[in-house]
Amino acid sequence: MEKAVVIRNKCGVHTRPAALIANIASKFVLDVWIKKEGVEGWLNAKSVLGILSLEGCLGDKIIISSEEEEAIVVIINLFKDKFGEE
Repeated sequence: MEKAVVIRNKCGVHTRPAALIANIASKFVLDVWIKKEGVEGWLNAKSVLGILSLEGCLGDKIIISSEEEEAIVVIINLFKDKFGEE
């Protein structure tokens, strides 16, 4: 299963949001994958460095994929909440 979300916070996906995403993804047994729309290849959402390599900026569309639907929902909600930054 996969779902897309648009980055809404001004600073994009920097270290703190990346750590939040990785922390949540790590709580699930199954893999959680993340990528930026238009870019080849999935990155492990349990890796802060992997997430940072997305270079996600305001307005970018991010796709989350996992067999763990709850993981997708929780991570999408982080993006929708602007990672609690605004």
